[in-house]
Amino acid sequence: MFHTVLCDLLGIRYPIIQGAMQGAGGPRLVAAVSEAGGLGVLPTFGGTEKDLRDDIEKTRALTGRPFAVNITPIGRAFTESRAAICVEMGVPIVTTGRGDPGSNIVQKLKEAGTIVLPVVPSVHHALRVEAEGADAIIASGMEAGGHVGRVSTMPLVPQVVDAVKVPVVAAGGIGDARGLLAALALGACGIQLGTRFMATVEGECADWMKQRLLEIDETGTMISSLMTGKPVRAFATRILREYEQALAHTDSAEERGELRTRYLKELRNAPVEERTMAAGEIAGMIRDIRTVRELIEGIIEEAATLAEKLYRVSRAEGGGKPLNIRHRARASES
Repeated sequence: MFHTVLCDLLGIRYPIIQGAMQGAGGPRLVAAVSEAGGLGVLPTFGGTEKDLRDDIEKTRALTGRPFAVNITPIGRAFTESRAAICVEMGVPIVTTGRGDPGSNIVQKLKEAGTIVLPVVPSVHHALRVEAEGADAIIASGMEAGGHVGRVSTMPLVPQVVDAVKVPVVAAGGIGDARGLLAALALGACGIQLGTRFMATVEGECADWMKQRLLEIDETGTMISSLMTGKPVRAFATRILREYEQALAHTDSAEERGELRTRYLKELRNAPVEERTMAAGEIAGMIRDIRTVRELIEGIIEEAATLAEKLYRVSRAEGGGKPLNIRHRARASES
C-alpha cells in the first residue's frame, strides 16, 4: 500500500529513512533499520576516516540490504575525504547534511554510481542541489533534531515538492503513522525519522538519553548554537537556556566567543541531568522503547488502518460519524 518511488530508487521495502545520528546510530541500529525494510544511515560527523571504514564493514557484516552514509559538509577536506571513502568502498547511497556538499562532490558520487539524497532546509537549497544532480531531496523542517533551518516541515515540504522535479522525502516532526500519511498528503514520497529511532532497543545512545525521551514533553527541546556554533535542536537544559539568554544581551563578537567557551566547558562537565543531545520535537510523543522492526512495521500497519478509515469517511454519504484519528498508544491510555 505504501510502496512509493522512493522504495524503487533505494531498493527498500518501506518508504522510511533513518536520519543519521552521531552517538545514537551506529552499525547496530543502521543494520536493524535496513533489515526491517527501511534505509539505515551511518553518520560521519564527529568520526575519523578509520571510524567510517570500520562502521561500513561492521554494517555489511550485519545486513546484506541497502544502507547509506551521511556526509555532513563541515569543510571541503572533510567532505571530499568521506565521499572518497564511500566511492572506494562501494557505498550505494549517500545522504548529505544541511549544507551544500558542492557540485564536484555530487558529481564524483554520481560518476561512481552512487545515489545522492541531500538534506535541505529551504526551497532555494533544494533547487541548488537538484541542479547539482541530486536523485531525491530530503526536506527537513526546524522541528527536527540536530542542525536546523528556519522553516517548519508543514509549509516546507509542499513548497519543495512544487519547486523540484526529483522525489522529495519529508523530515522533521515525524514520529508515527500519522506523520507518514501527512507527508504523503503533502506530496512527499517517504519520511525520514531520527529521534524516534533513538528510542529503540537497537538505538545506540546512552540509557539516560532514552530515559529523557520518555520523560520530556513537547517543550523539552530547544534550538541553541552552543554545541556547534550553528542552530541545533537538542534537549532543553539550564545551561543551554542560560547561554542563549546571555547571548541575546551582547553585541560584541569577543564577548560571544568568551560566553561560548565558558558554557561549552560547563556543558562538558555537567552532571547527567544537565547534559544535552540532539533531539527533535517529536520527543514529546515517545512513550515506549520498541525494537526497530516493531516500530517500522507498526507505522506501516497503523498508516494502512488510518488510510482505510479516511477513505471510508470520504465515501460515506449523508454525514457519517466524525472521524477521531488517535494514535494507538494514546488511545489505549484513555
